[in-house]
Order: sequence, then structure tokens, then C-alpha cells
Amino acid sequence: MALGEGDYRYELAEGWAKLPEGWVFSMVSDAAIDSKGRIFAFTRGKHPIIVFDKDGNFVTSWGYGEFGISPHLVSQSHGIFIGPDDEVYLTDAWQHVVRRYTLLGEKENEWGRPGVPGVTYYKGEFNMPTGVAIGPDGSIYVSDGYGNRCVHKYSSNGEHLLTWGDAGSGPGEFAVVHNIGCDKTGRVIVCDRENDRIQIFDPDGKHMETWTDVIAPGDVWVTDDNTIYVVEQGGDCRVSVWSPEGERLSRFAGSEGGVLEAAHGICVDDEGSIYVAEIGEGGRGQRLQKFVRV
Repeated sequence: MALGEGDYRYELAEGWAKLPEGWVFSMVSDAAIDSKGRIFAFTRGKHPIIVFDKDGNFVTSWGYGEFGISPHLVSQSHGIFIGPDDEVYLTDAWQHVVRRYTLLGEKENEWGRPGVPGVTYYKGEFNMPTGVAIGPDGSIYVSDGYGNRCVHKYSSNGEHLLTWGDAGSGPGEFAVVHNIGCDKTGRVIVCDRENDRIQIFDPDGKHMETWTDVIAPGDVWVTDDNTIYVVEQGGDCRVSVWSPEGERLSRFAGSEGGVLEAAHGICVDDEGSIYVAEIGEGGRGQRLQKFVRV
């Protein structure tokens, strides 16, 4: 069954992810792709980071004891972003931290104080952060998130430059800053989930425009040609594709054959295939799915 519209149509690659014997997915919160085309699944289970090649073959796993299920850890794996130099940025909403790793899981840096939320009144870093994005000039943006409802901007060296956003529903205000992305012109694209909208800002945090034809946008991915992909957690779960100007190019929903149940994160490879991370409960929607462009 072909999904989507126009030039952006897809087929589900059933059984794509080949886990090692005895393994199961547990609440896949997000996914990202490295320079070699390998897909990284960030989960809230026993195997926090699981890496696959494009054919779905298992490559490696890491993150044990730092994310996911652990007797001594209260963790909520949330967002993953892989930078242009293959730095892996992971956000832990319950630990209130952002960490940077190598592709093989060696920790290089940590921002925030583990287990200690920043004071929301002062927009302290961090209070349940959700995602990371890097602009074309190397600037780093963190969506922060459930508690602070703001965006922090850092230099490429990690120096804090500015913060913008408050709780609310006006321009530049957020209900939940659920994840974040940057396009190739430097625009910052923010998933304002509970306000059912995408807000777009310039690199200095100035509000540029708002897109409202979305229901509970959970994550955003921008390809090299500035096409914008959004996973929507509302409306039976949906994936939508947008031009840089905000024209909707395609959309498909979970109601179409039950292909989506609990969508939460999204990434797109260089062949145009879409990967959707799902965080359902029990036997429903705990998986990473691939949709091949046709």
C-alpha cells in the first residue's frame, strides 16, 4: 500500500529492523543518521542506543547504565541528534542533561546537572530538555522543553549565547518545546506540541512565522534541500512533508493500515526513506519503522 501524496509516496518496509535474538524494542523515543548512513535508535529500554545499517542489520549497541532501564537510574531518553562531525547528542528529560558522545558511545561532554532541574523562573539549564539541533554556522540549539518552555543557543564550543521563549500561546511562547531542528539557511524550527503548531525563528530567536496545519508535532527533520519532515503525535499519528515555504507536500496517517501507533521521533536518509520512532506501551507501537520512498 502506497502512503502519502504526490512526489512523496512511501511503502512500509515490514520487518526492517533485525534485532539480535531475544531483544525487543522498548519505547523508541527518537532516531538519527550518521555520515555512513547508519540509523541510531534511542530507546527507554534495556538497550538505550541500537544501531542499524540501511538494510536493518544490527551493528552495535551502547549507553548502558546512563539511559533507559537501570536499577540505580531514573532516566527518560528523549532526543538524539548527530552533528556534521558525527558527534552524538542525547537529551535525558528526567536527568535534565544533554550529553555528547562518539559514535561508539564514549562520552565527550555533559551539560546540566544530573538529576537537578534548572529553576524555571530563571530559565536555568535544564528543566526536562527534549532535543538538540545544530545550525549551518555550528551554533547549537537545545529545546528545553517540558519544564522551562524555552530554547537555548550556544556557540560551537558550548558557550551559552542566549535564551528565548516563555510559557503561553503567543508568538515566541510555548506550551511544550518538544523538539527542534535547523534548516540550511539557519532558521530554527520548533515543535510547539501542545499548541499544535510549528514556530520558526531566525538564529537570534526572532519569531518569523507559525505553521498551524499540524496536530501535536513531536519532531522535525530537515534534509539537504531544506524539505521539512514532521512527525505528528495527534490525528491518529501522522507524518507530513513540507516545502521550506510551508506548503504541505505530503501526509500519511497511522489510520492507513495501522502503520503508525505511537509516533514520537523522525529522521530521513539520503535515499528519501523515512524512519519513525514509536514509544507505545505494552505490545503497541514500541518500534522503529522504515518507510521507503517510491
